[in-house]
Amino acid sequence: MSNIAGATTLRGKLTAILTDADARPRQRAPLATRLKYALAIRRVEFLPVHTMIGLVPAAMAAQSWSEFLSLSALVAVLFAITHMELADMINALADREVDATHKSPLPEAIYGLGVSRVLAHIAVTTVAYFGMAVFLAARSEHWDLVLIALAAWLMGVAYSFPPLHLKSAGVWQLPTLQILCVFLPGLVVLRSFEHDLEWASVGVVAGLSLTLTAMFVTNHAEDFWEDEQFGIRTYVIALGLTRAIDVQSAMLFLGALLTVGSVWLEYGFTWGLIPYILVWLASQRFMFVLSREVRAPMDAAMAAVRRKAITGPYHGVVLGLMTVVLAFFVLVGR
Repeated sequence: MSNIAGATTLRGKLTAILTDADARPRQRAPLATRLKYALAIRRVEFLPVHTMIGLVPAAMAAQSWSEFLSLSALVAVLFAITHMELADMINALADREVDATHKSPLPEAIYGLGVSRVLAHIAVTTVAYFGMAVFLAARSEHWDLVLIALAAWLMGVAYSFPPLHLKSAGVWQLPTLQILCVFLPGLVVLRSFEHDLEWASVGVVAGLSLTLTAMFVTNHAEDFWEDEQFGIRTYVIALGLTRAIDVQSAMLFLGALLTVGSVWLEYGFTWGLIPYILVWLASQRFMFVLSREVRAPMDAAMAAVRRKAITGPYHGVVLGLMTVVLAFFVLVGR
């Protein structure tokens, strides 16, 4: 049995995650290789999505272009990106044995750097993370921002690490993903400006948290057998493949409706709603087709999920981009 999966006590599990018991002396990798590993554990392939998570609330909260282009806005967007990179690094460290079965670049990067150096990356990034939070709180005089950042950091650790291990919390994994990945960092960005929150801005960030998470359901579902093998009870396993897709399809609908409704009711019609609604409808059709295809024997259902494992996130990226465009239209109309 694997080192991490074989641990039975809390102390044993934490020790297994934080140390490399099977480590053997190895030659130090060249600088270029170590840089590649450092980028891999930060999941830089998701950088466009991470950037959107910061840009949407920044554009919604700013009341002028000068405010959007201010130092506070720049640091707030960097904070959102750093938050997601931290969560990804922590998850890559904790899940390295699971990832070895189907995501070879991640465990290769963890073992290539060495667990101790990965922990050093996490520690340095955490210092930068809280440094930005304090800077933004001091600039805006919204000191609750630091508490939100702390809550987001703690949730990021609890998602991947025992004893809570929220990734394995069944249906509770889903709201954890929505709150951890989008809503809390988005809320920090909203609070980074000196003026008070607007309810419509909070609504758009909440809508983004639902739609983005929904469109990554194929990534969550394609790991069904591996997660089951390692005893990780994700929301997909708890709900079953068909119901998980149906639930995420409903989340997509609710999230898009919340986004459109928040903008329309607070700011009136804006031309940014048109491309957003068109992409939303295309994504909703994708989810409908996927929902129909997984109503099949398990092997055929998983084959359908894996065929669409890349297409789903692409829909998420385009819908997220349209949310950015919509937020810019709101900013232009102020």
